[in-house]
Amino acid sequence: MKKTYLAVAVMATLAGCSTSNNATSSAAATSPAEAITYDANSPSIGATGWASADGPVTGGEGAKAENIYVVENRVQLVEALFGKKDANLKAEPSNERKIIYVKGTIDLTEGADGKSLTGADFIAQCPDTGFTDYDAFYDAYRKAYDPAVWNKQDLARNGRPPMVNGPLEDARSCFQKAQEAHTVLRVGSNTSILGLGTDAQIKFGTLRLGTAGREAVTNIVIRNIEFSDAFDFFPQWSPTDSFSIDKKELGQGNCSDKFVSDTVNPYGCASAGGGGRWNSEYDLIAVDNAQRVWIDHNTFSDGERTDDKFPPVWAAPYNIKEQKVQHHDGLVDITNAATKVTLSYNIFKDHDKTNLLGGSDSSNAKKGYGPGAIDVTFNHNIWDNTGQRMPRIRFGRVHSYNNYFNLNATKDKEAGKYGMMDALILGTASKLYAENNVFDIKNDGEGTFEHKIVGYYSRTNNEQKCIKTGDFDEASCGTYFYAAGNQVNGAAVDLNKTVEANQAKSSSNAKLTMLNPNDENSFWLPKKTYQYQVDSVETLKDHLLNNAGSGKIEIIKK
Repeated sequence: MKKTYLAVAVMATLAGCSTSNNATSSAAATSPAEAITYDANSPSIGATGWASADGPVTGGEGAKAENIYVVENRVQLVEALFGKKDANLKAEPSNERKIIYVKGTIDLTEGADGKSLTGADFIAQCPDTGFTDYDAFYDAYRKAYDPAVWNKQDLARNGRPPMVNGPLEDARSCFQKAQEAHTVLRVGSNTSILGLGTDAQIKFGTLRLGTAGREAVTNIVIRNIEFSDAFDFFPQWSPTDSFSIDKKELGQGNCSDKFVSDTVNPYGCASAGGGGRWNSEYDLIAVDNAQRVWIDHNTFSDGERTDDKFPPVWAAPYNIKEQKVQHHDGLVDITNAATKVTLSYNIFKDHDKTNLLGGSDSSNAKKGYGPGAIDVTFNHNIWDNTGQRMPRIRFGRVHSYNNYFNLNATKDKEAGKYGMMDALILGTASKLYAENNVFDIKNDGEGTFEHKIVGYYSRTNNEQKCIKTGDFDEASCGTYFYAAGNQVNGAAVDLNKTVEANQAKSSSNAKLTMLNPNDENSFWLPKKTYQYQVDSVETLKDHLLNNAGSGKIEIIKK
């Protein structure tokens, strides 16, 4: 592996000054108050938004010469992240300051012979299962868990079908863990991962920033890299996903929570249709338990293996479009105790569920999850041919400004196109401030798509659970929104009215509180946390098409 030796230019000194106002943080692996010298023009420097709320994010700036790497393959990347050759990936990654320059394409499925590992290669690591062939395994799996067969049983205590279990599910789990052990690489604190040139790529795997239940990592910069196709070879069928029954129906007609006969059973309930989904494990970047993270000028996508290549596999009624065989999870998801993250000038494209912020509706103060976590800024990003979660928010204070969305809300789509569902989504105790964003949405006519721009999924019961923990006050467990200056298909639009209408659709929805930018007593306003400037929507689209994504900035190796 090539190493590049660095003479640090002393341009400024970081002494941990804080610009945070009305922001919370928890313990991190390395204090932001640690003084270092840094070059203000370094590619590791420049984060704005939430990432900068406690002072400059510096990543690996100031790294010792021996901790500056140029990596061209998976083995070299592992060495750089862990600080030693032949590292045990179950061990903690290095928290020493390090700069990792990515040159060319890194395949995270690369095996010892330099070739990409396949599903069969991961199956071979579980010899006790009796399987060696990938297609033979999934043929057996689909037959065993075909919902037309599996669902012929009583509902479980949670009012949903039992989860799949047995030798075939155990085998799938073993195969999945074998893949994860090879393709998911953990990133420690004080790290810069920077793409050289215009063609730096990391594909077929995941960078995981922090691990739930462990000490948080902090101060990470990732720039100028194309990430693609975190393909899960071993998705799981979940009969419970999206399944629900209106309890008022039970006992009426053929509706029963018991499987009495082919006629009288849970699927005799009118509200039971459409349940069950394929779920996968891997994001391209999983910000799992990290703070002060800057993700900038990258491109994220499903690559060549788009969802339309993996349609539903069972007969009606278990073949709706949502029951496609899902081999991808998120592009960049921010979950658990992660907070103070900025995503800027990225492109998210050719993917369904792009950005999940917060993975559960249940807060947990001991684990650092709930109000005061999941604080994120999205600015100057592009979502192109994406389906939903741009982002989907639980608990976090999220600022979305100067982003461009190119979406398709029509019923009929050509191959490879991802249909627009709810784009931005307000979930439990979320706070969203959206300004000067531009939406181009192909549609079937006025009134067919506007409600999808900002969805509302904050429920009263989840708000009450948050309050009843005693860890957070009622205001912190509330749901807040404000929008200004946004444009849809060339015309100004008031998204405040959109959200108010969506909130009013269900009596189970939690109360919505509108933020007021002119009221300093509003629960949260971005300007109370950091400085920023919005750009005009009139020139935003062209600016982002010319400047967002990987290969648009020059990373100079020092």
